[in-house]
Amino acid sequence: MMKRVLLVRGGRLSPFSGLGSTHEALEQRLAAGIVEGYSHGKTAQYSSCAGSIKRLWRRWYSHPKTVQKLVGGFDIVHITDQEQAGLVPDFGNTVVTVHDLFHLFPTVRHSVEIGNQKPRWIRRKDLERVKAGINRAKLLVCISKDTQQECEMRFPGVKTMWIPHAINLEDYSTPRPRPAWFKDGKNLLVIGSEEPRKRVEFAVEVCGGMDVCLHKVGAESSPQKKAKLMRFAVEQNCDLNWVGRLEPEELIAALQHADALLFPSVAEGFGLPPLEAYAAGTVALVADAPAANEIPLERHILPHDDLEQWRDAISQLKDESEDVQERAAEFCVKNWAEKLKKAYDGF
Repeated sequence: MMKRVLLVRGGRLSPFSGLGSTHEALEQRLAAGIVEGYSHGKTAQYSSCAGSIKRLWRRWYSHPKTVQKLVGGFDIVHITDQEQAGLVPDFGNTVVTVHDLFHLFPTVRHSVEIGNQKPRWIRRKDLERVKAGINRAKLLVCISKDTQQECEMRFPGVKTMWIPHAINLEDYSTPRPRPAWFKDGKNLLVIGSEEPRKRVEFAVEVCGGMDVCLHKVGAESSPQKKAKLMRFAVEQNCDLNWVGRLEPEELIAALQHADALLFPSVAEGFGLPPLEAYAAGTVALVADAPAANEIPLERHILPHDDLEQWRDAISQLKDESEDVQERAAEFCVKNWAEKLKKAYDGF
């Protein structure tokens, strides 16, 4: 008999966001019966609402009560994002997916602030609820080994299991046309926001003076940050092409035809772009920082601050599609489903 899983999150998120896309992937895979013995019973969530007081009321009071009432009708309750751990009920087989702990335990890494160092009073109270919820959970599903290690240190009484993200490899192997905005010569990608931890400026600095075109993919955080980065590119003599947000099909095409992805981030819960690049048959050059450094082949992991090593790696790029796709295959949906089944079976 199939066991029913109640998926829980707060407000609906865009499927283009990291947390939104991973929630939807879990929902769809459970609904499709990919996790043997388990099915998607229901998703407890709510639509976004205007007004800070109403949002806080939903987050702290009304939605937790809704979840509490639903628990008895399901075999497993799975909160899909650690930020929603305040929704963990007082009883039942409860799982929380922990993507990272940046905001729960902010820190500074390589002189870059990770997470909000000085949250306001209401946010501090909210974080207390989140941490208490994580402590109530029966199992923490950690998407990286680095996060698993920190969870075991921060929440020693809660069982953990490492289950990295998975991608549909077929989506990335189907050939797509070369993007019209690619230029002659080497085309490199940098994917992400302008958050300090993403270090897009470092990628610009690396490419400064090189005969390459660096394409920046991802919606800008603000027009001001975009303008600042474009000015910096001019100062560094970097040919920077601001692409902005792409549709999934367009992103895959860019990954397939790029010479490499540059990923200099010093803090990631997982770091999906390097895995996507590998699945598309493209090299990803990744900073040696958690947790993105858990994905690439060792030769593609570079010191976070050594410009010359990054430039040398770019100069020596070659076709490594067979090797990188073989590595990407380790993160297939089949392997993910087997790990999640094992986690659920633990109850």
